Amino acid sequence: MSIPPGSAASGDLPRKPPRSLISNLVFWGSVSTLAVFLLSVTVGTWLIGAYDDSHRDRIECNVTDATGGTYSPAGRTVGSRPDLTISTSDCGRLSLLHGFDQATNDAMAEELAQGGKFEFEMGQATRALQGLFHAVGMNPTVFSYEKIG
Repeated sequence: MSIPPGSAASGDLPRKPPRSLISNLVFWGSVSTLAVFLLSVTVGTWLIGAYDDSHRDRIECNVTDATGGTYSPAGRTVGSRPDLTISTSDCGRLSLLHGFDQATNDAMAEELAQGGKFEFEMGQATRALQGLFHAVGMNPTVFSYEKIG
């Protein structure tokens, strides 16, 4: 009578069992979650921008302060552009990115810093997600502004 390999009687160590179903599910669940996150960050950002370009909304906000600065994507100085951070009492913080020079940026910051009621043009998708932007520490972007009071 022969003793099968891997049995206790043969003296061989038992074979290591294959990866469990749970560890496979955890691995593929993590990989798919990461893929969805990366896709939403890259494609989602592009889709919001594309939608906002053709779907605009106007919001009224009470401005309390504004500061001019420079927006540098990924911390680079190449490709940086003037940026305004606008503080409001009812709409949170907003950001105005534009293609003007630094002198114009400073003049706009000075005008907004005086405060008062302003109307801002914002994309509809950005407006719908405004609370999410604030929750993750981002300032929603506005396209233009006009003093109304």
